[in-house]
Amino acid sequence: MRKYILLTITILCFLVTQSFAQGRIKGSLKGALVDTVGGTQLLSNATVALTPDKGDSTDTDFIITDKKGVFQFKSLDSGTYHLEISYQGYMPIRRTITVGATNRDFDLGVLHMQRTSDMMTAVVVQRPPIAIKKDTVEYSAGMFATKPNAVAEDLLKKMPGIQVDKTGNVTAQGETVQRVLVNGKRFFSDDPKMATRNLPPDVIDKIQVFDDLSDQGKFTGFDDGNRVKTINIVTKKDKKRGYFGKFVAGAGSSQNYDEMLNLHRFDGEQQVSVLGQANDINKQNFSQADIFGSGGGRRNGFGGGGGGGSSSGITTIWAGGANYRNALSPKTDLTASYFYNQQHVSTFTQDSIIKPIDGDTVQTSAGSSYSISRSQNHRIYANLESRLDSNNSLVFRPNVTFQHSNPNAASSNYTVDNYGTPINSSNAHSNSITNGFNINGSNLQLRHKFKKPFRTISLDMNITSNINDGTGYNYSINNLYKLGRVDTLNQYFVNSYHGTTLSPTLSYTEPIAKNQILEFNYNHSYTNNTTLNNTYDFTDSAHGYSRLDSLFTNSYKFVSHSDRFTVNWRVQNQKFNLSAGSGIQFTNYNSDNTTKGITVARNYVNLTPTVNFQYLWSRTSHLRAFYSGRTGQPTASQLQPLTTTSDNISYTTGYQDLRPQFTHSLRVLYTNFDPSNQRVIFATVNASTTVHDIQPLFWYNAKGGQTTTYRNLNGTWNVSGYFNYGFPIKKPKSNLNFITNVNYSQSQSLQAADSLSALAGYYKHIFVHNTSMTETISWTTNIKKNFDMNFSSATTYNIARKTAPLNSKGSSTTANTGDLNSFSEVLSAEITAYTNNGWLIATSFDYTYTNTHSSGYNASVPLLNPSIAKQLFSKKQGEIRLTVFDLLNQNVSVSKTVGNTGQVTYNRNNVLTRYAMLTFTYNLNNFAGSNQRKMPGFFRGPRPGGGFRDGGGGGFRGGPLE
Repeated sequence: MRKYILLTITILCFLVTQSFAQGRIKGSLKGALVDTVGGTQLLSNATVALTPDKGDSTDTDFIITDKKGVFQFKSLDSGTYHLEISYQGYMPIRRTITVGATNRDFDLGVLHMQRTSDMMTAVVVQRPPIAIKKDTVEYSAGMFATKPNAVAEDLLKKMPGIQVDKTGNVTAQGETVQRVLVNGKRFFSDDPKMATRNLPPDVIDKIQVFDDLSDQGKFTGFDDGNRVKTINIVTKKDKKRGYFGKFVAGAGSSQNYDEMLNLHRFDGEQQVSVLGQANDINKQNFSQADIFGSGGGRRNGFGGGGGGGSSSGITTIWAGGANYRNALSPKTDLTASYFYNQQHVSTFTQDSIIKPIDGDTVQTSAGSSYSISRSQNHRIYANLESRLDSNNSLVFRPNVTFQHSNPNAASSNYTVDNYGTPINSSNAHSNSITNGFNINGSNLQLRHKFKKPFRTISLDMNITSNINDGTGYNYSINNLYKLGRVDTLNQYFVNSYHGTTLSPTLSYTEPIAKNQILEFNYNHSYTNNTTLNNTYDFTDSAHGYSRLDSLFTNSYKFVSHSDRFTVNWRVQNQKFNLSAGSGIQFTNYNSDNTTKGITVARNYVNLTPTVNFQYLWSRTSHLRAFYSGRTGQPTASQLQPLTTTSDNISYTTGYQDLRPQFTHSLRVLYTNFDPSNQRVIFATVNASTTVHDIQPLFWYNAKGGQTTTYRNLNGTWNVSGYFNYGFPIKKPKSNLNFITNVNYSQSQSLQAADSLSALAGYYKHIFVHNTSMTETISWTTNIKKNFDMNFSSATTYNIARKTAPLNSKGSSTTANTGDLNSFSEVLSAEITAYTNNGWLIATSFDYTYTNTHSSGYNASVPLLNPSIAKQLFSKKQGEIRLTVFDLLNQNVSVSKTVGNTGQVTYNRNNVLTRYAMLTFTYNLNNFAGSNQRKMPGFFRGPRPGGGFRDGGGGGFRGGPLE
């Protein structure tokens, strides 16, 4: 018996030893590539892909051949592998090897690649996860795994160099993505979220990231500086004929609801999309600009220490729209969309504002406000491109919005000095109704190419028009303790703004030598704005709003003409692209105040230099640099020597001797991808400085408010840097990214003791230096089956320093800096586990810690959102899911902002808190073969007749000039 036991133990030990030995087997594979013709041309930079037999595309290792055409894989585990070698212009080479105890090292020797011109068969090659093609970074979507029922933004989160925040805003290479195209065409105008939150990953083949030129820039080949960070979603070839979509219906506790519908029908060049959503949980699948047509406005402050798990306020949304795209003929392509949204937003805010007065003297205001805003927006957009013939093309792009808004707000505020002595208090209420019609940058382009290559002429007509009419009421009671009186406002106002800008541009390009072009450009801009602001006080005698209040009434007409002449030179070859030029701009404008009878007229002459440089080190590495100089004109209200107010506490006075400001901007971008280890580097540096910057001169008045006028100052600047280093991890299959953002800026203002000091030139020159540093570490899994996980950590430290070294007379002053700094840490985790029989468990967890150095405005928020789901039906196209938002009921929202006057503002806002939601989701996915044409219902449409790429009519994007 003992012998059998010893024999069994011996056999087991042998098997275990062999198993470990087999597990320790490490093999290798090498070879070299040459051209078949002659066999002497070494093929460097070829893509070599090695995929395990039991793996998928996400398990593929990629390397490129060196200068001698040699490639080598080391430390291969035992098993079978599939080798694929691809090179542009050559047929791929495919081999299968098996690494084992007897065959560890494989030397394929010299492999001869055959040119595709010698073959008649189609070529299908495997792409690396990332490719760099001149100014475009291209991601292969199939190399990044996503969870079930994901959308495009979930795919983007996996890709190095791309970040998506909690509200769906996309950042690529450190810059905000402003436009998302689908197959090179605009999708619902320029709203990125329409595509990223409504398209599923399984129809996407590639993601392309680039800085898109203006239409004029694409046609002429000259970069006019009007670049837009853009993502192009390229759909799979086998997904371009069929229909797909999603329907979601959800009901929750506290009568919450979440409904969503998106349907897409692709039939070659013809695409139809229908979208709709309704919810009261702050879920918004479109951009904020769609609410008011066009947003904007300069923010003169520095954020810091924002914290909380979701957006502020409670928003109820109803929205829907349709997008249609088709090639009407082989020469004409049309895209058209309509989108409607209605929102109801309720916001409650508590704030504390610290205003530095002089030395250690400050004013502190504390208050609260409550607002309910209702808004509606209709947007109609179209893009028509037509090649009239081989030399002429036309582009027509109208963009129109209709708006209605009805805000209603109430607030209370209390202001004290250092010693707690009251200065003022106020209670206010306002409501208004505004209707608007806007033509947002609509344009018409006519373009002609001559027989001589690169000789072109084009006309671009751009029109912007805004008509906004509104009425409303203001009521407030202001207790002015220092003055010993109470001011009451009871007003009715009528506001009207009608503005139009016409801007035609004529461009002519002429080749002057090999690889060199000159561009001559003339632009005329005409602006005509009429503003009517009439305010009427309530009078007891008339029992109505009958008396015109001259202090609150300010109406004027503004007319401007500008002419700009520009000459640009461009040279380009295989390695670099350089363009440089400058323009001179003559501006004349006239501002006529019809209320006060005051006219301000000005004439300015400005230069507009530009330099753009791009250098290609290799197929996977390039450097780009851009410089531009741009002028900024003072507005009519900044020039008018009039005092206006909106609350009878704070006042604004124009300054008619303002000069235009001029901003120098420099931007440098570096991109590198190493195919041998799939490591990526994205680096961006931005710098700007403004000469004659228009900034406020202010002082605090006896009412406790602020009186502001303007001056030109030098010394405003901003420097920012972005660095992203990412690389894959084999076990577990995942990607690790390190992202560093640094921003250092200086803003400024002037502060006087009172109006007499300001007139005499006695004031402090305040500088606010703000340093913001954010380090983000993200880890995303890339596992195809049963598991998906994303982790990230973002640490932000804001350092703000206020100094006021000298006043205009040269005497020293002391600044009360206080503690302007803030710190925040955000830890995020998204985990999804799912089984083959359709069960799914998921959770998202965000922990936000915020320290603003002010009690009541710090936050430690653990936001936990667990869910459980079951996929239904034979193809798992259905899903029922139970989700709990903010399970721990801890959500809050706080923020801290330091302004350019040194004023510190703390805010605390209402947010959504705990609720449960039960949702049912049904996915449509039906793609036909190339011969199947029938589609259900409204999806049927005429067969397309062809088309051409966005920006038809020709152009010079990429490639050498000859």
